[in-house]
Amino acid sequence: MNNINYRQDQLPIIGYENGTMAVPAVPGAGKTFIVTNLVAKLLSEQKHKGGKILILTYMNSAVNNFKGRIKKILQDNDIKEENSYEVMTIHSLAVKIIKEKPEVVMLSEEFSIADDLQKSIILNECINKYRLNGGEKIFQWFLKEQKEGEWRDRMADAWEGGFYDLVGNAIGELKYKEISPEQLEDIVSSGYKGMLKIILPIYKEYTIKLKKYGLLDYDDILILAYKALMLDEGLRTKIQNRYKYIFEDECQDSNEIQGKIIKLICKENNNLVRVGDINQSITGTFSSSDPKYFKEFIEESDYCYRMDMSNRSSKDILDLANRLVKYVSKEFKQAECKEALEDMEIKTVPSGMGYKENPNPDIYSINTKVYQTWTDEIEKTVAYSKAIKKKYPDKSIGILVPRNDQITHIAKVLMEEGMEFEELGPNSLNKRKMLNNIVYAIDFILNCDSIEKLIILLDKAFIDTDNDLGKKDLLELIRKHSTEEILYNKEKTKNLIIDTRSDLYQSFLYGIKAIKEILEYPIVRIDLLILFIGEKLNLEKEDKALIDYIAFYMKYLALENIHMALIDAYEILSNIKNKVFNHIIEVVYEMNGYEPGPGSITVCNYHKSKGMEWDCVFLLDLIEYNFPDNTNQKFQCDKWYLRKEYENPIAIIKSEIDSMLNGNTPIDYMYKSKIDLINEKIRLLYVGITRAKEMLILSYSCYKDKSSIGNKKKEQKPSLYIKELGKFIEEKRNA
Repeated sequence: MNNINYRQDQLPIIGYENGTMAVPAVPGAGKTFIVTNLVAKLLSEQKHKGGKILILTYMNSAVNNFKGRIKKILQDNDIKEENSYEVMTIHSLAVKIIKEKPEVVMLSEEFSIADDLQKSIILNECINKYRLNGGEKIFQWFLKEQKEGEWRDRMADAWEGGFYDLVGNAIGELKYKEISPEQLEDIVSSGYKGMLKIILPIYKEYTIKLKKYGLLDYDDILILAYKALMLDEGLRTKIQNRYKYIFEDECQDSNEIQGKIIKLICKENNNLVRVGDINQSITGTFSSSDPKYFKEFIEESDYCYRMDMSNRSSKDILDLANRLVKYVSKEFKQAECKEALEDMEIKTVPSGMGYKENPNPDIYSINTKVYQTWTDEIEKTVAYSKAIKKKYPDKSIGILVPRNDQITHIAKVLMEEGMEFEELGPNSLNKRKMLNNIVYAIDFILNCDSIEKLIILLDKAFIDTDNDLGKKDLLELIRKHSTEEILYNKEKTKNLIIDTRSDLYQSFLYGIKAIKEILEYPIVRIDLLILFIGEKLNLEKEDKALIDYIAFYMKYLALENIHMALIDAYEILSNIKNKVFNHIIEVVYEMNGYEPGPGSITVCNYHKSKGMEWDCVFLLDLIEYNFPDNTNQKFQCDKWYLRKEYENPIAIIKSEIDSMLNGNTPIDYMYKSKIDLINEKIRLLYVGITRAKEMLILSYSCYKDKSSIGNKKKEQKPSLYIKELGKFIEEKRNA
């Protein structure tokens, strides 16, 4: 191995040879660096002989990152051990286990995996079927009493998303507790009045649909993989002997059954390294992950070495993160939340030792801002971003918000200011472009005599040019003709543009040719039509994946409804509230990961910021509602649009499942859900702070809009954290 100058906090880790080792690591500590180099070291020293080294992570983008880094280290050191290690997600491992002996869990070899997108499609349609077949009245009954009108519509829209999340969460809980639809039906058939009675028909339909298409969802494969290992000693021994070492990355995001699978397969060799950061556990409120499993491993492992040095951020930003940890663990009044953050101080990297060192800004670059309204907060943030871009064009900027709809608000202002940026969210205007182009194409097929529909399709999907004035003039000329003349009269079209060598002319010509081919394509199957339209749009890799999923969705719907016509497809595709498309867009464009480049501006929610870093970070909307500190405040888990007794439906479901299994439960799930949310929001703020390298601005607004100004009931209180951190920031600025 080439000589590497390891830091003091990395030396014990790189010296690992065997046993169980926990590696709690602060943000920016270099977890991937140390894991990849340790794996390469073990391979070079032949420690793995008789088996392989397995690296597990939770994102496909992380899998590719690990593979690339390990391969490079091995090549640089001329180590010929490329077949001696495997990198995969925990779900890929589960599939691999099942495929060794599918008959153990009564499966055929032909089973397929319903990924998150396919699951979303199927579950969404099961919910729609439930509502259409008598469930709509029950669905509406949960909403607060409200007269018909805009407010009632807003409540119904919010409940659409909330109900989907509730059903998905409930089905996952039922599966992990090994309660089948049949068992649930036996329980609720005898006068049961709980919310699970509503979940039952959807759970049944969802299970039937998966079986019909030969699919297993991610919950199924984890459960069945563990069951297969437990039932078949030969399979268990084979998997245990295959992997000499197991590494698990981001293990703060692990859940109970994932932990059981990993523990079982490393039992023979007992060489397990788990790396993570409890303080970055931010997915528990919408998944089954829990940082307590990593905490338990830290306590019971043979070795525990903490990576407490970080070179990502300036000392000032690390001091602020450390202040949040100290405040929560030492001074916080809500006793159950004092352990939300692990009390591990982040240290700067020693200077002059040859390590990559921390940024060192000339001035103290942390501040807090208070605005009158949310609109003010957005506009001022964009103005600050513009000023930073002008002065420091190579600095990257991250603008973080609590909710996805706020991403769109900021994106619109950035667009108005003519600033380039990247949105990470399901409603991204840029990322919906491809879906919209399919909609424009189908709209024109349905209205092929409309010159306006043709102009929209050409403008949005085909004419690609920097000559905006020329494009505008061209579209005006097209407007003076019929669609038949534009598409089929070459003499007419040839005279529309003088410069036949320009990009404007070439893209226009291609667009006309492509649209004619689309019109002539036989509409036998809508999914094939969509794939054909996609071919004509000259797609990038992510766009092709998006088209594939849209086609899958339409094929699925056509199988469910053989009478579906093209107009039905148009209405489905053009519905911007369709949760399936939002989910497809969000996942597809993040499959390969995203890394902010120099000079970039990124807008995303706090959750999506994990794993990223920017020179300058804006943390917006730090109000009490988004970042609560005690159980007496208003909570996001309490749905404002539902009747008082059902405001926290997920807590109700968990309580009902617990009661089914254990009788009257002593756990107050309503209270527990609030404590869990406070803990997670604290960690979310910690994640936000530690994304910044040099500059950090924390802000909130006193009112949502101008109409609320002066109304005490509508005043937004700042979160306790921005108040406490604000005091610390002020002291530092005045020092």
